[in-house]
Amino acid sequence: MSESEPCVIEVRNLIKRFGDLTVLNGINVEIPRGQITVIMGGSGCGKTTFLRHLIALHQPTSGEILVDGANIVGLSEKEMNNVRRKFGMLFQGSALFNSMTVGENVAVPLKEHTDLSPEIIRIIVRVKLELVGLTGFEDFMPHQISGGMKKRVALARAIALDPKIVFYDEPGAGLDPITASMIDRLILDLSKKLNITSVVVSHEMKSAFRIADQIIVLHKGKVLQVGTADEIKNSKDSYVQQFIHGESEGVIPFKQTSEAYLKGLLST
Repeated sequence: MSESEPCVIEVRNLIKRFGDLTVLNGINVEIPRGQITVIMGGSGCGKTTFLRHLIALHQPTSGEILVDGANIVGLSEKEMNNVRRKFGMLFQGSALFNSMTVGENVAVPLKEHTDLSPEIIRIIVRVKLELVGLTGFEDFMPHQISGGMKKRVALARAIALDPKIVFYDEPGAGLDPITASMIDRLILDLSKKLNITSVVVSHEMKSAFRIADQIIVLHKGKVLQVGTADEIKNSKDSYVQQFIHGESEGVIPFKQTSEAYLKGLLST
C-alpha cells in the first residue's frame, strides 16, 4: 500500500481462540481507504470470523483493530454503535424484513439512527434505490422481487447512512452468473461514485478478480498472501494456485482422515 493510499482499517496481530482451537492466528493487514479489498480462502479458513471481528460482532483473544486510527477492541456497546455508523453491511442472505416494503427496508437505518422527517427519508430512499438501479420499486414487497433485486435493496439499505466502509458477506451467493456480475458492477460503481471503502468476503474467483484492488488470502487462520489481482493470479504459492483454479488435488487433499483434519486445525 502506497503513502497516497492510507489505510482506513489496520489489523495488528489479531488472534481468536475458541477453546483449544485457534481460528485466527496473528492476522496483520491494512485495508486501504477508498479501495475494494476482497478477503478470500477455502471453507473454514477464518474469513467469516475475521469479518465478524472487523464489525465487532466478535472480540479477539488478543490483538488490535484500528478504524481511522482508533482501536475498537474492547469498546462498550454504546461506543461501538457510534463507530458502526461509519459502516454499512450487506448480509449473505440480504436479510430483508419480509413484512416491510422495499422502501421501508431501506429506510430502517435512517429511522433508527437519525431524526430526519418522513419526507426527507422518503427522498433519501428514492435516491439510494436509484443508485442501485431500482427506481420506482419503493412499494414492492420482498416476495415480489428476484433474488438479485433483493441483494440490490439490501445494498441500498447498506449505503442509506452514507457509510465510509461497506462490508459484503458473499455478495454473489445464490445468484446466477449474470446477476452476480451485475452486483460486482454495483460494488465497483458505488465504491468509485461514493468513495466508499469496500471489504468483500468471497470465494468466487471471477468476482474477486473483477472487482478487487487488493486481495487477502487466508489459510488456516493466517494471512497467506496479500496482493493485487494480478499478483494473486501469478502467485508461486501452491495452495493459492490450487484454490484459484479449483483443483481437487494439491496441498489440500481430496481425501484425509478426521485425525489429520483436526491436527491441521489445532496446529494453526
